[in-house]
Amino acid sequence: MRNIVKKNDLIAVLYFDDTQVVGRIAKVNCGQNLTAIATVRKEYSGIMESDFTNREDFTETVSMVIEEMVKNVSKVPSVLYIGVANQFCQVQTRSSEIAFDRVSKINRHHIQTLWDSIDFDTTKSEIIQKQALYYKLEEYNEVLIDVLGSATIGVEMVASALTVSQEFKYLFDMAAIQRAGFSNYKFISLAACELFMIPERVRDAGCSLVRCDFFSTSVANILGDGLTQLSHFNLGSGYLVNEIVEYFNVDYETAMQLLAQCTPTYEVLLEEKYHANGKQIPASIFNKFVMGHLNDFASRLNNFETARVIYLSGGNFDQIYGATNVFANACDRTLFKCKDVLTGEIAYPENTLNAMIRFVVKYN
Repeated sequence: MRNIVKKNDLIAVLYFDDTQVVGRIAKVNCGQNLTAIATVRKEYSGIMESDFTNREDFTETVSMVIEEMVKNVSKVPSVLYIGVANQFCQVQTRSSEIAFDRVSKINRHHIQTLWDSIDFDTTKSEIIQKQALYYKLEEYNEVLIDVLGSATIGVEMVASALTVSQEFKYLFDMAAIQRAGFSNYKFISLAACELFMIPERVRDAGCSLVRCDFFSTSVANILGDGLTQLSHFNLGSGYLVNEIVEYFNVDYETAMQLLAQCTPTYEVLLEEKYHANGKQIPASIFNKFVMGHLNDFASRLNNFETARVIYLSGGNFDQIYGATNVFANACDRTLFKCKDVLTGEIAYPENTLNAMIRFVVKYN
């Protein structure tokens, strides 16, 4: 049975991306308002080429974050919700149907029957979420988000399941989780959480969610409250920073500062320069270099099937002025940045942490 999250309940979430692990315990207030009670953030060896650079370091960092996040909390929530990065999730879609002898009104028993006849593959994976994507009635060809109470002689349901590999579970130390005071943990998908930053009318029409992490990018196609497809490629702003370090012979911090200054979509004077930590780089050369890499990224993104409307999350190209416009023009898509549903702010990983907590409130 679903547990109802009440006002003033505490929720604990664990987030990780390509460079950091963040733990948060927050209180649920009225509406979708949240109050952070404890937040712990630690960098680790990271993820590159779709795998952890050092798995032991990741496990140890997670355990340290969990231990610290509960230190000054009066009551530890019973469940720790772990947000699974998109490159470690898979999506399966299946369909089922019921034919009636006569016109019947669809009730909850019929919906459960549709679910019971769907067989997702769990040979080497574990289902962390199931979601009905859409329904079709025998008499009509339209896609429907809800059919409860509809009269029909037949109904089809198309549903998706989000899974993680059984091997992924071993990255988390259950003993450390229980020592911190949690009874158990549960996986949730970052993509499934972040899609609720997209307006409902846009999701119902179908859209795409592109999450830009530091060394990877994921592409999720969305319909309603579910995912129809999830894939990723190994390219992000971190690769661009590394290329700047090598090409312009600067250190990492200088590369980051130069990237924050550049305006690749603007023409600059020939004598104009960017300055960082005593280094001077011709602005026109630097802009051309960055623009080339932005176009490379857009070209990779174009290899994936996306909807006409794309929402961006993750924030790892936000420091580059005009990057969103470059992607929109190169991909011939309408692009928006995901915003916090309450504050309207664009801030990561803060937005994702809030989305995770609100997902827990909605579904657990």
